[in-house]
Amino acid sequence: MQKFRHLKTGNTYEMIRDDVINCTNANDHQTMVLYKRPDYPDLIFVREKEEFFQKFEAMD
Repeated sequence: MQKFRHLKTGNTYEMIRDDVINCTNANDHQTMVLYKRPDYPDLIFVREKEEFFQKFEAMD
């Protein structure tokens, strides 16, 4: 899994998928990113793809 750092908090996250489709009425077909924090493996997050890449940076 690719790792990312949140630009504001510095926390590390792992991207699970970057091709999740939002099917809610208002945001139908919006592409989302599914990600998690390694230290909280049962907690999964989702964020709009464009916003994700504005708020996170890839780690080597």
